[in-house]
Amino acid sequence: MQSINEMLLSKVNEARKPTAWGTLGTIRPFPNFDPEMDAVNLVAAIKSKDTGAIVQILTNRSSTQRQLIARLYRTTAAQDLLSDLQGALSGDLKSVIVGLMRTPSRFDATELRRALKGIGTDEDTLIEILCTRDNKQLHEIITAYKQEFNRDLEQDIADDTSKDFQRLLLALAKGTRENNTDWIDYRLIDHDAKTLYEAKANSKTPNPDPWIQILTERSTDHLDRVFQKYIDYSSEEIEKTIQTDFSGDLGNALLSLVSAIQNTPLYLAGNLQEAMKGSRAASLIRILVSRSETDLLSIRVEYRKKYGVSLYTALQGEAKGDYLKALLALCRAEDL
Repeated sequence: MQSINEMLLSKVNEARKPTAWGTLGTIRPFPNFDPEMDAVNLVAAIKSKDTGAIVQILTNRSSTQRQLIARLYRTTAAQDLLSDLQGALSGDLKSVIVGLMRTPSRFDATELRRALKGIGTDEDTLIEILCTRDNKQLHEIITAYKQEFNRDLEQDIADDTSKDFQRLLLALAKGTRENNTDWIDYRLIDHDAKTLYEAKANSKTPNPDPWIQILTERSTDHLDRVFQKYIDYSSEEIEKTIQTDFSGDLGNALLSLVSAIQNTPLYLAGNLQEAMKGSRAASLIRILVSRSETDLLSIRVEYRKKYGVSLYTALQGEAKGDYLKALLALCRAEDL
C-alpha cells in the first residue's frame, strides 16, 4: 500500500501536468507547482493580511492544485485554509477567493443553496446553473449539496418553486440529457419540431409538457437541428414563440435554456453584461470562477463580438484594488 506521503506526491505530480491542448479555460495548472511552499507563503500572507499575495497564489493555481495546497496548509499551520481565508478577507474579494477554494461541484452547490435559502428565491442563479451544467456535473452537484448541507437539492427546489417552472428545474436537475453522437435522426428532428409547434398551435394556452420533456432530455446537437426545423412549421424562430406564449419564470427559463443549448459561451457573456449593468457582483463572480477552467476563453470571444469591448476592459469599470486584480487574473488577458 502507498504511504500518505507517496499518495500526496502522486497527486502533486498529477496536478503539475499541463492542461491538454484545446482547453478553453483561462486557468491552467501552474507548471512549477510546489504546494508545500504555497502553503507556507499563504500562512505568512494570511497572518500579515497580504491580500495581494493571496490573490497572486490562488488565481494562478488550478482547482486540483488548490485542494492540495489546502491539505498541506492543514499540516503546516494546523488550521483549515478555507476558514482562515474567510477570517482574513472581506467583501467581494472574499467571495472570489472562497469560491476558488471550493471544488467546482461544491461551489455550484453553495451557489444553489444561496439562491434557495432565505426570503425569496434567486431564480436567475437556479436557471443559469441548471441550464449550463452537463449530466456529470449535475450529478456531482446533487452529491455535493447533500454532503455540504445535509439537504436534498431536488426537494429544496420543489419547496421553493412551483408549477411548470418547478417541473422544468427538476427535470434539468436530474441530469438525464442524451449525449451528442454522430448519428443524425432526421425523423426524430421533424417529430420533435412538429410536437413543439402543435403544443402551441392547437390551444390558446400552450402545453408546456412537451417543451419541458424535449428541451431537457434531447441532446444539444439534436436540439440545434430541432430549432432550425421548427421554423419550417411556425415561420418564426423558437425564441419568438417562447416570448409570445410563455411568461414569468417559465418563459425566462425556457429562453435561457434555448440560448444555452445554442451557444453556452454567448449566453454567459450576456449574463456577465447584465451582471455588470446591474452591479450584481455575485453573478459576475459566479461566472468567472465557475468557467475559469472550462470555457472562459470562449466567453471572452463572444463578449468582445457582441459588445464591441473586451471583457478584460469591461471588468476594470466594475471593481478596484485586489478584488479587481482577482477578476482580471481569472479573465487573464485583453482581447484586441
